Amino acid sequence: MSGSLIISAILMVVMLFMGVPVAVSLGMGGILGCYLFFGSSALTIAAQIMGSSLESFILLAIPLFITMGVVLAKSQVGEKLYNLFDAYLRHIPGGVGVATLLTCAVLAAMCGTSVAIAAMVGAFAFTNLKKFGYSLPLSMGIIAGGGALGILIPPSVPMIIYSSFSEESTGKLFIAGIIPGLIAVALFSIYTVIAYRRDKKRIKSKKATWRERIKATKEGIWGLLVPLGIIVPLYAGWATPTETAALGILFALIVGLFIYKEITFKDILPILEEGVLSSVMVLFIICGAMVFGNAATQIGLSEIISSFAVSSLTPIIFIIITMIILFIMGMFLEGASIMLIVLPIFLPALIGLQIDLIWYAVILVIGIEIGLLTPPVGLNIYAVDGIAKSLGFPSNLMIAIKGTVPFMLLYLLTQILVLFFSKLALWLPSMMR
Repeated sequence: MSGSLIISAILMVVMLFMGVPVAVSLGMGGILGCYLFFGSSALTIAAQIMGSSLESFILLAIPLFITMGVVLAKSQVGEKLYNLFDAYLRHIPGGVGVATLLTCAVLAAMCGTSVAIAAMVGAFAFTNLKKFGYSLPLSMGIIAGGGALGILIPPSVPMIIYSSFSEESTGKLFIAGIIPGLIAVALFSIYTVIAYRRDKKRIKSKKATWRERIKATKEGIWGLLVPLGIIVPLYAGWATPTETAALGILFALIVGLFIYKEITFKDILPILEEGVLSSVMVLFIICGAMVFGNAATQIGLSEIISSFAVSSLTPIIFIIITMIILFIMGMFLEGASIMLIVLPIFLPALIGLQIDLIWYAVILVIGIEIGLLTPPVGLNIYAVDGIAKSLGFPSNLMIAIKGTVPFMLLYLLTQILVLFFSKLALWLPSMMR
């Protein structure tokens, strides 16, 4: 049995390093595992797994939230939010960097993805950061680290996936990420201010006039209302995540079409097409990972790990071991793939050790955020490097890594705080109806 799993894992890793798409690599590794275990019926079993893996109603929220993010990006909501925060903070040393982080945090409360936020914010923030004397590594770290908040602050695509596996309330999982997300924003802001103050090339900015602030507020306030429209109904129990995502698309379209007027009715079909293509990519990864995860489960890996953990480990030690595993996997795999691989394997042990699954979800998602900033395959590193180059900055991966390492360490600190102070993740969900 263990030999079958090792062969499957080797095939998956080899295909990944050959540049084969993640979904195909996971699926082929899983199919091989099923074949070695079940024989000729492997393809039939794999097809059944792929079909059933998308039947969960909660997964419908993924394409809806992704599409909402596309609408908001085309409506230039991010740029107007950035102008709002910049108008109030630019005169404070480090304030432009903090404005960038706050923009990322608010966008995270709309989109549910990280790489898209980093790319979106980088497109308009890099030039302004340079204008006020921020070094290129610090600028890249701010944008990459802030962008990674997209999967922690609700809504979160990984939390939706976690909910479909664990059968925990998606609303509670969403809300659990708020306080840890705000802690991360606070830590990032403190570091940004300190790093900027130490830079001799910093440029002092004049305070924005109240006329500028009022104008920025009038334009940016609509962007601030979107997260409230998502979080309040979820917290109050008025709507499910899927219903909230559908309402979010409607509100985003109203803002883009009639308030900001950055999109027209002719743009709706291309926007929907982009949302569908991005969603299919995520759902395809889910299908492939479900096949691989099912093969690992059928071979008995999850039972072996569960038995060992319950008999030999304390809950904290088990979680720390999984944190280390997540860190290593984050160097090579994309976040959704990591979650879909480890959840079927870890879940029985988590249940056996009576670990709160909502608490662990936050620890897991922060681990994935760390992976987004970890070379050699940190997706946010590549995203900010690509945006910086497209804007004419002398960027390379080493500069991007230098800038993102401090933010990766601050994510690790946030993860450790949640590990030892579980109420940071559990207090708000405990207050929900």
